[in-house]
Formats: sequence, structure tokens, C-alpha cells
Amino acid sequence: MGYSGNDSEGSDVSSSISPAMIAFLAMSFYNVLELNVIIFSSFKRRQGLYFWAFLAATNGIAPHSIGFMLKNLLGSHTFILYITLISVGWVPMVTGQSLVLYSRLHLIFRSPLGLKLVLAMIITNAIVLHVPIIILMYGSNASAVNTWTHPYEIYEKVQVTMFCVQELIISGIYIRTCYSYFDAESSIYGDSVRKMRRHLLIVNVLIIILDAPVLVLEYMDLYDLQTVYKAFVYSVKLKMEFRILNQLMEMTQKRAREEVDMFNNSSSMRIHDAPSSRQ
Repeated sequence: MGYSGNDSEGSDVSSSISPAMIAFLAMSFYNVLELNVIIFSSFKRRQGLYFWAFLAATNGIAPHSIGFMLKNLLGSHTFILYITLISVGWVPMVTGQSLVLYSRLHLIFRSPLGLKLVLAMIITNAIVLHVPIIILMYGSNASAVNTWTHPYEIYEKVQVTMFCVQELIISGIYIRTCYSYFDAESSIYGDSVRKMRRHLLIVNVLIIILDAPVLVLEYMDLYDLQTVYKAFVYSVKLKMEFRILNQLMEMTQKRAREEVDMFNNSSSMRIHDAPSSRQ
């Protein structure tokens, strides 16, 4: 996340902030506001893992970005404050996003074991990646130069890579399942399902592509730009997730309605045929 080293001692950190960073921050805050409006106006039942994961992931972006602003834009000397805000926002922003992806899998992925393994991966990575990096952030920001900084810089790259791989795995499972699920549906429902499948796949591939610059910026050591870009990307991905969910729900509800209609029609035919069969 680019928070190694407390450079507040006599340096003008605000001068290094580029207009691009400010633009990413502004768009992130706007997306958070818009997402909250979408959440509370669209979810009729405010319960379940998907709702709470979506809400947490959305509202983790703001404190994460505010912490960045306190350190880099406002030049705060209170590292405990900005690291706490960064940590409080970072955990739900990243792991919440993965839980949103996991929740969405339930609609089309029918393997209980597979779902359990995905959830186990998310929980394990949350513990193994979040906890050490938060400790290292506090340590590396305690002073301008200390022994915590180098381990932080190494583990920072590890956690960014692993979280990107985690989302890639979940998205990959979804894309693969999407093909098999909608192949069966398209044989029944025709072109509308094929168009929906194509759109869902394009959106998911785009979500994966958005993560690529996060890794590139991280390994180029452009920590500050990577941080603000990542917050922006997570807000965009959440907006795209909501669109995907709506389409999946529309598809599954349509399927359920048509199955009910087929059952009712079949039952009606059996009822009408029954008297003649007794004659």
C-alpha cells in the first residue's frame, strides 16, 4: 500500500502528489457515495453475506483513502491515526471484494466442496496477508529509518500479488462455470442467453484487466500512485459487480418462472387427461 517509512520529519510530502492521484481519490469518493445510494435503494432485504460484504467493501474505500490523504496530502505527523484509518479501510475493501465475488458464485457454481475451498482461501489469505502487513505498517512508519521498512517493502509486494491471484482464481472459476451454465441455458432460451453470457464474460475479463496496473505499479515501486489507483479500481469493480448481479438474478429468476410454468402446464395436462384415462 506504499506506507513504508515516516517521511513527515521536515519534508514537504504534499508537493509530490500528482493531479492524477487527486483525480483518482476524487473519483473513488464519488463512487463510494454512488454505491451507497445504489445499495440502500436497491437491496430490498438488507441481510446475507452478499449485502454485508458489498457494504463493507464499499465503505472500506473511504477510510483507506482518507488515511492516504492524511499522510501524503495533509502531511500528518500522527502515524497512528493515518495507519489505523488505512488498515480499517483496507481490510474490508480488499477481502470484502473477494467475499462479494464468492457470494456471487452461489448463483451458478453448484459444487459445495468448491465453494468451501474458495471461502477457506479467502479466510486464510485474510489472516496471513492482512495481519502481518498491518503490523509492519505501524513499525515502518514509527520513524524515518528503521528495521521494519525492508520487510514491509517485501511483504507488501507479496500481499498485493496474492490478493490479485485470489481474485483471479475466483473470477476464473466464475468464467469457467459461466460457460457451462449458460451453454445449457442457451440451448433452451436461445440468443438472449448467449448475449447475456457474452456480456457477463466481457465484464469479468475487464475486471481482471483492471487489476493488472495495480501489480505493475507495485513492482515499479510507485506506491502512492498504486494506492490511489487501487482504491479507484475497487470502487469501479463494485459498480460492475452490481450490474453483473442484476443480470444473473434476472436470468435465474426467469429460469425459475419458466420452470414453474412448465410444471403448472404439465400438471394441468395430467388433470385434464385423468378422466379420459378412466373411461
